[in-house]
Amino acid sequence: IPAMTAHRCVFAGGEISEQTVLVTGAAGRVGHYAVQWASREGARVIATASNEDDELACRDAGAKRVVNHRDDDFASAVLHANDGQPVDRVIDLEFGMNLDTSVEVLRTGGTIATYGSARVPEPVLPFYKLMYKDLTVRFVIVYSMPESAKDHAVADIQRALRKGRLQHRIAKTFALEDIAEANDLVAAGEVRGAVILEL
Repeated sequence: IPAMTAHRCVFAGGEISEQTVLVTGAAGRVGHYAVQWASREGARVIATASNEDDELACRDAGAKRVVNHRDDDFASAVLHANDGQPVDRVIDLEFGMNLDTSVEVLRTGGTIATYGSARVPEPVLPFYKLMYKDLTVRFVIVYSMPESAKDHAVADIQRALRKGRLQHRIAKTFALEDIAEANDLVAAGEVRGAVILEL
């Protein structure tokens, strides 16, 4: 599901080659895959991370630049990472929380592809800012993707897996009898990457 979500975020907006893409939550499961899909297709990826381990994971996945989303002036940090130029696309984990920044850093005609807004579940849309910049917002959830998009994602994922070209960020592995502990770890929401059960 995370790899398919990332695939849709990257490819639903058309050609990605030579575009600059900001991926927030890039050290998490969906974001980590999004960095890989976008960079593999020739995009210049700017990723967000808040610590050295996450920054390294983002760079290993293909990010050209990494910025700290906790920076006091996150928008300026993104623009600085792109030589002062706006980005073409934003792939966003926290739509409501990051919306003002996304609008600020996107070029006219840019796109936000978002798959979450847990911290601000009912965001207020700055209608005129979005309209005057001609921005597109795409909400992504695997269960509502068109069948053709699902087929495209599955084919690309299978091909990447066969060729060993899809990195998986594994947070921790548990024995099956420790499933309750694994569930508690996931529920706490503090892990980056997948929690694996060995059967």
